[in-house]
Amino acid sequence: MEKLKILIVEDEVLIAEDLKDILISFGVQNILLTHTKSDGYNALSSFKPNVVLLDIRMEKELDGLELGNLINEKFKIPFIFITAHSDVALIQKILQTKPAGYITKPFKKSDLFAQLNLLISKSSENAQIVIKENYQNVIIKHNDILFIESEGNYLNIYTSLKKHLIRMTLEEMFELLSNDNFVKVHRSYVINKTKVTTFNKKEIEIGEYKIPLSRGFEFDNK
Repeated sequence: MEKLKILIVEDEVLIAEDLKDILISFGVQNILLTHTKSDGYNALSSFKPNVVLLDIRMEKELDGLELGNLINEKFKIPFIFITAHSDVALIQKILQTKPAGYITKPFKKSDLFAQLNLLISKSSENAQIVIKENYQNVIIKHNDILFIESEGNYLNIYTSLKKHLIRMTLEEMFELLSNDNFVKVHRSYVINKTKVTTFNKKEIEIGEYKIPLSRGFEFDNK
């Protein structure tokens, strides 16, 4: 979960801080707390989260639901509702906003962990990048990428079908790959660890390709 950028919109400061501590224990490093609908809305543009934890009842009873609708309309970011109530009428309203999930207060650490992992799994299945190649827009699914090799300001993207050459730095590409399956194993290589066939202390193999590991780097295929 290290690559997640999570925005918390929760008017109860202690609950927001508790959520932050739990997320840190999951390995999440980039977290922003806001406590009002307006501050949460402004943070969507400035912070650019890839997940929002959103309280339903804040200053007004349905502030969270209204913000959820705005997220769907303008930002297309997955959000998980936090609510102290789970009556049928409210659940129906929740489902109309098409959240990625919801948890009830007092929430369990295991429930939040499960919701985030389900979200990551679903996002990974559908994740893709769009690159410019020979004046064409080319869509590459994350799951098709084997590894990425840097050559200065250019990248070779090796996929299960072919190799693509684009002008971009490895750091810029790594930021686009908001997926824990991608690991920078060397200053010139980012790999999809789900594609690794064998590895040792010096290199990994992905199919026919051998990729060096930086000195001191320990590959973990979990």
